[in-house]
Amino acid sequence: MSNPLVSVIIPTYNRAALVREAVESVLKQTYREIEIIVIDDGSTDDTAAAMQAYGNRIRYSRRPHAGENAARNVGFKQAKGQYLALLDSDDLWEPYKIELQVALLKKFSDVGFTFSNFAIFRGASPESGACHGDGIATWFEHEQARRDPYRWRQQFASLGLSVGAPLPRDFTVSGGDIYGASLFCPHVLPSTTLIRASALGTLRLQEFDLTCGDWEFFARLSKERGCVYADLETTFNRSHEDAVRLTRVDASTQLGRRIAMIDRVWRADRPFYSHHRDEVDEVQHRLLLQAAKQQLLTGRGAQARASLKRAKALRTDASMEESMLRALAGIPGSGLLLMALRASVHGMRRLAVRE
Repeated sequence: MSNPLVSVIIPTYNRAALVREAVESVLKQTYREIEIIVIDDGSTDDTAAAMQAYGNRIRYSRRPHAGENAARNVGFKQAKGQYLALLDSDDLWEPYKIELQVALLKKFSDVGFTFSNFAIFRGASPESGACHGDGIATWFEHEQARRDPYRWRQQFASLGLSVGAPLPRDFTVSGGDIYGASLFCPHVLPSTTLIRASALGTLRLQEFDLTCGDWEFFARLSKERGCVYADLETTFNRSHEDAVRLTRVDASTQLGRRIAMIDRVWRADRPFYSHHRDEVDEVQHRLLLQAAKQQLLTGRGAQARASLKRAKALRTDASMEESMLRALAGIPGSGLLLMALRASVHGMRRLAVRE
């Protein structure tokens, strides 16, 4: 019986050099039944020439610039594989990545996707730059995000799976549903995933939300079909600040997109919201205060007042910080005052450290 085809979808925009490295990491996979689909999202550099050099080893197509999630959705349409893998054009894979995850999806035939931990690196390559494992732990900034969402866990060695590629160590495999846990923070780096094509149905990535579209996608897919997590780094996530990274979007916009995602996912999910109302309200309340602060700092007083009004509706017992923000929101030019207060607090902290 032949192995199932895996369609690897690589969206890219103005990253001719980096996307070559991503493609090379796919070509080095120990699993061979792979088609590589590169969706050029309207690049203006020499991406087309770089990809044409691969000939029929990849399927390359170009579309008008519409964002990474739109390109990923185009890749879904073009894919012929039983399994789908997403790879960002600035990330890289370990050679065993696909072989390991195909084995997991064969073993756990009821789940919709599997994903893994990842390593973060700076520099030209994982070997030449600083590289740190357990990248997923850097996302769990709040106590609620550290709660274990999984129903079961086993050591990989105990599963009896046949993976020909050498793995660096034994590791924990966990299964369950990350839908509720995703309210607090993202749990899935898209480049670490392998998705069962039959599990998608009509689900696609939100193309209007470049910040949270993949976050929402995997939360919804997990709710529908569940997932399996491998606590092993299969992917290298490049830490850099090129011109097209989403981290370049200003903080206020990112916060607004996250608040809107919670509205359309967990708040709109009536059964979930009825059981977890306090948690949903608390997360949004905290985000609204952060948004109000950013809006004040950038001179958007009307937006800050709207954020604070909604925060008050979610929680009437205002903290000292919230009361201060409300007071500042009523003062023209209060952003300058807030920046001065922040600078004063930072100065006092530095002074305390010296002493």
